[in-house]
Amino acid sequence: MYKEKDHRVHRILSIYERLVKGKVLNKEQLALEFSVNNKSIQRDIEQIKFYLANQPEYASLELKYSRKYRGYQLLGSENQNLKREGLLAMVKILLASRAFNEKEMNYLINTLLNQLELSDRKLIKELIGNELFNYVPLKHNRDVLDKVWELSEIIHNRQIIEVSYIRGDHKRLRRHLKPVSIMFSDFYFYLIAYMEETKYDLYSRKYDLYSSETLNNNYLRVFRVDRFENYRVINRQFYLPYSNRFEEGEFRKRIQFMFLGELIKLKFEFYGSKIEPVLDRLPTATILEQDFDKYVIEAEVYGKGIVMWLFSQSSSIKVLSPPSLVEEMKDELRRLSNMYNL
Repeated sequence: MYKEKDHRVHRILSIYERLVKGKVLNKEQLALEFSVNNKSIQRDIEQIKFYLANQPEYASLELKYSRKYRGYQLLGSENQNLKREGLLAMVKILLASRAFNEKEMNYLINTLLNQLELSDRKLIKELIGNELFNYVPLKHNRDVLDKVWELSEIIHNRQIIEVSYIRGDHKRLRRHLKPVSIMFSDFYFYLIAYMEETKYDLYSRKYDLYSSETLNNNYLRVFRVDRFENYRVINRQFYLPYSNRFEEGEFRKRIQFMFLGELIKLKFEFYGSKIEPVLDRLPTATILEQDFDKYVIEAEVYGKGIVMWLFSQSSSIKVLSPPSLVEEMKDELRRLSNMYNL
């Protein structure tokens, strides 16, 4: 009797687990798998329905029969387990990002794949096997997951931190920062923060986050998370009015390679038929003119990072304005010419 009861408990839990993972379950197939009749499976399904109906936290869930798929499926806002297609896409993005060392990358991938049935898990492991075997982490090879979470909590709590930071030239900096965001771009996680040493209170008045005044006075800084040697919370918080909140989406539209510089209105000519990658790279871009394979484009961007991107486009781009950037491009071209003895 007890063995039969244990078998039924195991069967119900197995059915429920599959439903939560988004599987569509056919009653006849389940009966064959568990060596019971259809009525037993129907009673199991009714038991699961009864359980869900009497749990307030599962009020949005509904176990229904789908005529289209000829099986039962769990519907509702709580049933948000990623399907295999979504998990495969996420794993591919993770590998392409190269953002984590091997230990953290394997942890993330295995955690994601453990949501799947064994057969789907094996299939995805086969699909990514070569890419995972040849995975090359970044040179710093440091753990970043804990730092990203800890700094995110600090941002949420509006806490000021004292940091020890190793720059790219290996010089050590000590700063007091007011962190406002964690962002990811081109291999690295970045902390966006304001300097606490600002001479006047940045938050005492309305200001324009994207103005040259805000940037040129070094209020806003960008730090690579992996370069923090250590950091500690100072027992103080900073005030940030809602009207002055940092907007990651607006910031990301304007920055390239996480280099700030002055905010400028860039105008340039693009020569070529493949305009889509240019527009994807510059979310603030608008096409002012088009003449066959020649486009005149305007975009609002931060100056320092955009120069790097402009030179990566070779002769397909000609900068029209601002004049200061035109001169900067000319100076850089002269330096390149001298370097190659042209």
